[in-house]
Amino acid sequence: MAKTRNLIQTRPSLDVAFYTPDTNALNKITEYVNAGKTSGLVTTVSEDNLTQTLSLTFNTDEDYNNFKLEDVIISSSADRISHCENNAISFSVEEI
Repeated sequence: MAKTRNLIQTRPSLDVAFYTPDTNALNKITEYVNAGKTSGLVTTVSEDNLTQTLSLTFNTDEDYNNFKLEDVIISSSADRISHCENNAISFSVEEI
């Protein structure tokens, strides 16, 4: 069964940058794409440019669970939390 992970960020103004995964995290996503485990990262931004959604859809729950346990993804998550807290960005992670 496919599993989608959405990271939704809302920033206080256009002067504040959204969190963006670093090169290591993006390389890990590319690794999963190349292995056929996910279709890749999809980014959407609201009309007012204050809310951004980063979505990854995995082919199976197992692929998703393995992805979450990757050291680089755990580190990226900690970086995201820090960036969002330091920049007054509200965020949520949805798993559907």
